[in-house]
Amino acid sequence: MNTPASRFPLIAKVIFGVLFFCLLVVISLWVVGVYFLKPMVGDKLSKSVYENSDQLYQLTFEDITYNPFSGRGSIRGLSIQADSARRRQLISSKDITDLTLDATIPEISLQGAELFTYLLHKKLFIDEIAINQPRLTIRQYPSSGPKKSEEKKTLHELLQKQFKEVEIGKIRLIEAKITHDNQTSEKPITNSIQQLSIEVQQMLVNPESYRDSSRVFYAKNIEVQLDSLTMPSKDQLSNLQVGKLNVSTQTRTLTIENLGTIPAYPRQEYVKRSGGGSYTKAVLSHLHVRGMDLSQLEQKQKVRINKVELEGGRVDAFEVRNRSSKMSGPRKPFPHEQFQKIPFELTIDSVITRKIDLYYDELNPKTEQIGGINFRNIQGVITNLTNDSLTLLKSPTARAHFQTMFMGANALNTHFTFNMAANNGEYTCQAELGPTNLVTLNATFKPLALMEIESGRVNNLKFKFSGNNVQSWGSGVILYQDLKINILKKDEEKKRFRIRDLFTFAANKILTYDSNPMPKKEVRTGKIEYKRVPGESFFGILWRSIRSCLSDSVLKT
Repeated sequence: MNTPASRFPLIAKVIFGVLFFCLLVVISLWVVGVYFLKPMVGDKLSKSVYENSDQLYQLTFEDITYNPFSGRGSIRGLSIQADSARRRQLISSKDITDLTLDATIPEISLQGAELFTYLLHKKLFIDEIAINQPRLTIRQYPSSGPKKSEEKKTLHELLQKQFKEVEIGKIRLIEAKITHDNQTSEKPITNSIQQLSIEVQQMLVNPESYRDSSRVFYAKNIEVQLDSLTMPSKDQLSNLQVGKLNVSTQTRTLTIENLGTIPAYPRQEYVKRSGGGSYTKAVLSHLHVRGMDLSQLEQKQKVRINKVELEGGRVDAFEVRNRSSKMSGPRKPFPHEQFQKIPFELTIDSVITRKIDLYYDELNPKTEQIGGINFRNIQGVITNLTNDSLTLLKSPTARAHFQTMFMGANALNTHFTFNMAANNGEYTCQAELGPTNLVTLNATFKPLALMEIESGRVNNLKFKFSGNNVQSWGSGVILYQDLKINILKKDEEKKRFRIRDLFTFAANKILTYDSNPMPKKEVRTGKIEYKRVPGESFFGILWRSIRSCLSDSVLKT
C-alpha cells in the first residue's frame, strides 16, 4: 500500500505535466502567431481571394503577426490588385462587375483581438482596428450588360456563417487617399480624395443591431474628417471643391468650409464650350447641418435633416443673350427639379441663409457689352424641402422667404413657393421693392436694352407671377414718376454709345408714360407673359419675367 509520501511524486508529475502541456500550447500559439501565421493563414487567405474572385484579384502582404495573449496583431504591406487582363477575359460574362479595386495598405494593426472567444463561441471581439494610410484606386468601366438581381442581405447575414456576433470598439481609417478612375466616357475622368480620416465607434453586428435606431451602419458613432476635395463634373467644365469637412453621426452634425462649384473656364469661354449654356460659379464659406438623422439611410434610403445653415457666400450667374443657341435640346431642370432627382428620400425642415450675394450678368452680342443685376446680403429661410413621397402627399409645397438689397441699395422682399410633387417645375414668385432711383440701373439698361435713364424714381414695385418649366404668367404694379429716357446706338468707331435724338423724342413723348399713375388717371397694371426657351436658367427666366411687367407698365399700347 502506498503511503501519501509515495503518492505525491505521481500527483506532482500529473500536475506539472498538465501545466507543462498548457505552457507548451501557449508557447506554440505564441510562436505560431508571431512567426508562422503568414504561411499558415495568409497563404490560404490569398488563395481563397484568388479563387473566389474567379482569378480576378490577387492578395499579397509582407507579414502577418498575432499575439493571442495580448490580443495585438498586425498585417504589413498588404496589397490587393485587380488583373485587367483577366477582367477582359471575363467581360463576356454578364455577372462581371463594372468596378474594380486596387489597394495598398502599409499596415493594419489590431488591439484586443480575443482569439479564444472566437474559437469557443464564434464571437469576434476586437478593441481597435487601425488602417494606416491606405491608397485605394476604384476603376469604373462601361456597363457590361444587365446584372442578375440578388436579394439584398444585411451585414450579419453575410457574416453569420463565420461569426455569431462581431463587436469592435473602434475602427480608424487614417489619412486615406482614394482615387476614382471613371472610364465610362470617351475621355476618362479621375477624381481624388486626399487626407480622409474616418473613425467608427462601438460597432456591433448581430441580428438585433441592424434595427437599433441609435446606430448608423451598426455603429454608435461615425466621425469623418476631410481636409480637401476636388471633383470635376462629368462634362469636365466645372469642379466641386470642398475645403474642410467634418461629420458626426452621434451629434448629427455636418460642417463644410469653403464649398463651391467652380467653372474650369472664364465666363464666355465656358458658355462657348457648353454650347450656349449658363455659367454659374457658387462659393459658400460655411455650411452647417444640424439634426441629421441617418438611422434609416441603410434600410429605407431615407435621410431627415432638421436645419441647414448657409452663411457667407456668392453666386455668379452669366448668360449670353442668344435665344437661337438655347432653342434646341432638353430644358434645363430648375433647382427644385434637381432636388427631386436626389437618389434617396431627403427631407430638410428648414434652410437658413445669411450674407449671400447673387450676381446675374448677360452679354448682349449686339453691343458686345455686359449688363446685370445683383442682390446683396440675402437673408432668408426655405422650409419643407423634400422628395419623400409620403410627405409630399400631405404637404407638397416648399416655401422660401428672402430679404435682400437690390443693386446693393434698395430693399427687396421676395416670397417663392415650389410644388415639389409637380413634374413640370411649378413655382410662384412675388416680391416688393422699395423706393429706388432708376438712374442707378443704367449699368444694366445701357448694354442690354440700348437705353439710358436720364431721370426717374420708383416709389414702389409689386409683382406676382406663376410659372413652370415652359412659361410664366402674372402681373405687377410699378409706381414711378418723372421717367425720362434716352435711346442709344453704339458708335462702332468710338466704341461708345450715342443718343439717337429722334427716337429719344418719340420714346418720351409718344411711346412711354413718364409716371404711374398719370395725373387724374388710375394706376396701371403690367402683365407678365414670358415663354421660356429650353436653355435658359432659372435666374434668367425670373429676370425676363419681371422685365416683361416693367415694359408693359411703361410702354403705351
